[in-house]
Amino acid sequence: MLAGATSLLAVGEWITDAPPHVLEHVGVRHDPLFPKRSLPAETTVRRLLARIDDDALDLAVGSWLADRRNRTQGRPRGLAVDGKSLRGAARADGRKIHLLAALDHSTGLVLAQLDVGEKTNEITCFQPLLETMADLAGVVVTSDAMHTQREHADYLLDREAHYVKGNQKKLRKQLRSLP
Repeated sequence: MLAGATSLLAVGEWITDAPPHVLEHVGVRHDPLFPKRSLPAETTVRRLLARIDDDALDLAVGSWLADRRNRTQGRPRGLAVDGKSLRGAARADGRKIHLLAALDHSTGLVLAQLDVGEKTNEITCFQPLLETMADLAGVVVTSDAMHTQREHADYLLDREAHYVKGNQKKLRKQLRSLP
């Protein structure tokens, strides 16, 4: 979660301690009967989060972060595409949750992520994940070996991105010598 709050209780505590200008910026209103703000309780935050479309939220936050990330001057940016199964999280039917994420190498920020559904895999989610990224021109995309697919290479080249396949020994040697 944002601001270091890793539980809904911590989010509630953060709201209680947040500066007035931050609360005003996110839309917390003054209570008309008392000279203080009417803060949302943890249960209100829980209900709000339960109603939010998680894919839409991921897209909005990822786009916002992508617009604000520091771009490395004079060098291509790096983007890692990697899948992870979430520990301690499961669907209502008990199945594990598996996400495919695009992570900015320089900042460590997750700029986009997609749920890898039960009837699909990371390979079929690769292009839809990167479609959520506005600009891939000049970006070096790294990924697991499973993504060394001709379709992925063609897609990245069409988006003016770069990739390196592991069997290019001379190129890999040159890359290892870079700072």
